[in-house]
Amino acid sequence: MRKRTLLSVLAACAAAAALVTAFRAVERSRIMAQAGCIGMPYGYPGCPVKESAAGAAAQTAPENCGDGKRDFDEECDLGRFNGLTNCTGECMLLYCGDGIVSSFTGEECEPEVEEMYVKDEDGKLTTEKRFAEATCGTICSAPECAADGRCSGGCTQEFRPSCPASAGSAARSQSSFSLSASSRPRSAGTSSRASQALAHPAPGAACGNGERDPGEQCDDGNYNDKDDCPNSCVLPVCGNGVAEGREECDDGNADNRDECPDDCVRAACGDGTVEGKEECDDGNQNDIDACPSDCLLAACGDGVREGLEQCDDGNFNDRDSCPISCRLSDCGNGVREGKEGCDDGNQNNYDDCPNDCQSAVCGDGEREGREECDDENRVDGDLCSNTCRLARCGDGTVQAGEECDDGNHADADACSARCTVPRCGDAAVQQGEDCDDGNGINMDACTNACTRARCGDAIQQSGEECDDGNIDHYDACPNDCLLALCGDGVREGLEQCDDGNKETFDDCPNDCVLPVCGDGVREGLEQCDDGNTDDADACPNYCRIPMCGNGLRESREECDDGGSGNGDGCSDRCAREAVCGNGEQEKFEECDAGERNSDARPDACRSTCRLASCGDGIRDGGEECDGGDRCTEECTAKSILLLHGGTFIGVGILVTAGLLASLAYVYLREPGQRARRKEETTGKKTGPVSLDDIPLSELEMPWHRWNDS
Repeated sequence: MRKRTLLSVLAACAAAAALVTAFRAVERSRIMAQAGCIGMPYGYPGCPVKESAAGAAAQTAPENCGDGKRDFDEECDLGRFNGLTNCTGECMLLYCGDGIVSSFTGEECEPEVEEMYVKDEDGKLTTEKRFAEATCGTICSAPECAADGRCSGGCTQEFRPSCPASAGSAARSQSSFSLSASSRPRSAGTSSRASQALAHPAPGAACGNGERDPGEQCDDGNYNDKDDCPNSCVLPVCGNGVAEGREECDDGNADNRDECPDDCVRAACGDGTVEGKEECDDGNQNDIDACPSDCLLAACGDGVREGLEQCDDGNFNDRDSCPISCRLSDCGNGVREGKEGCDDGNQNNYDDCPNDCQSAVCGDGEREGREECDDENRVDGDLCSNTCRLARCGDGTVQAGEECDDGNHADADACSARCTVPRCGDAAVQQGEDCDDGNGINMDACTNACTRARCGDAIQQSGEECDDGNIDHYDACPNDCLLALCGDGVREGLEQCDDGNKETFDDCPNDCVLPVCGDGVREGLEQCDDGNTDDADACPNYCRIPMCGNGLRESREECDDGGSGNGDGCSDRCAREAVCGNGEQEKFEECDAGERNSDARPDACRSTCRLASCGDGIRDGGEECDGGDRCTEECTAKSILLLHGGTFIGVGILVTAGLLASLAYVYLREPGQRARRKEETTGKKTGPVSLDDIPLSELEMPWHRWNDS
């Protein structure tokens, strides 16, 4: 039983190993098959094909396309000009190689594209479209692209030697430039198909053997993918979104007006059928009829003269050689266009617009337009002015024989109607003149300057007392040209005041000159005027008599505090008083320390401005005490004898008296004994002995004994 089970297990393992081997063989075969596809055209037998693109959603414009601002999902955005320039209505840039022939980019055609099998960056099989370059026949040149994907040039028709009849598509050779999705400026609709997954399995190995085998719709026995039977042996279907067989394009829709018509053959301009992006097709190659040779209606302003255009300078300037209608200007049609300066639609050469439709140019020697003459010079003083008008007085131009010409016939302005300059004294009042009496009298109503006589003209005329020619009312001649009159109540001329009276001792003296203190003349409101600048005499420098109590220290006053009281440092007679505490030692003060005066600090100046002294109750330097029972009047401390009552004092007096008696006895007895002893020795009697006769060396204290030896 165990043996049978083991055999079953071994058999199962062998079967599994066989399956793995078979799978590896199939996978290896698939990988080898894919490796053989690299570099081959799309649809090569045995190579995978893409899923059908039928029903793929049409490309839609980004959300903000058309707002004139380029967003991250837009290649361009020119607002209302989208679709009219190289920026499409879907905000995508048109470029050579995008499959769209666009006149906005100057394209004549689009180069043919071939799809090839390649490896992507991950080593997986994918497809890539490349420009195909034909070696014969009429071709469309491919652009030159750099490594960064930027392309330039291309999309122009080139004519090469005719192709052999049998060459067909085999005459094409691949270009060395690859237009992959990573290097192209943007992914067009066709390039997006190149990156789709290659999901369809490869056709059977029999495709290409020339026999239609089961599952094949055709088999022509070749590897030409562009004939009636593609390399997939499946007949092409126009509209499935895959260009195959002889299809030149296949966009998966039935729109006959897009880039790929519904017969999957690109529109051929000149075949007489309007299809694809063609706007017209008249079946000829005449480029200057109603339908140009590119089958796009002429667009005035694109810089290409085509269709019925007479010119096209590529701009929208209606005033250059080519108007914006792309029709050459026609002088006389009543429409000003091109370089015409005017166009009135008539042949009158002497109206506002001459027959050449150019505004008349004065000085070109040709009389036209509204010109009265044209002498072809720039001399304004001859018979023809620089405005091409005949010379005449009043034409505004000073010409020969004229002194002036103001362009009018008024005789009272700066230039007379005879074109002469007006002069004062010609009896005609003209511009700039107030009057003109035609005489040379300067003192009458009209001066010799033809101005009316008036105060301030610097001419003293009748009725004027003065005239200094200015408007200063306070100089020697007032503005009314009448001399100032002191006392008339009007201040004018050199008057400093005028109160309208003859009072000398008011605010304005009777000479109308303000009083000057110190001139020695008392006038106005002056109370005195001694004519000096001494402010300390009886008349101060402001000519007011000094007054004690007015708050001003003046004349001989020592002070003036504005009050009448005494005891505040300044008496009612304006004499200084001593004030204790003001910090200034004054009359009768021993000291004054101001705020430092103190009745509590030792040695300080007292609040009475007296020096610190014994008896003021404060112990100062040098005092043993000051005040109290234990302090004497001299501020010394009392002795112990004086500190106790009369008993102790009496005892002290008795003791002191005894001591004094003892001393007297000793001093008086000892000299007498000495005298007696001396008398006894010498036999001479001595007189009275005084204390002065005793040598100091012999004096001893009473409690010592005399040394008789």
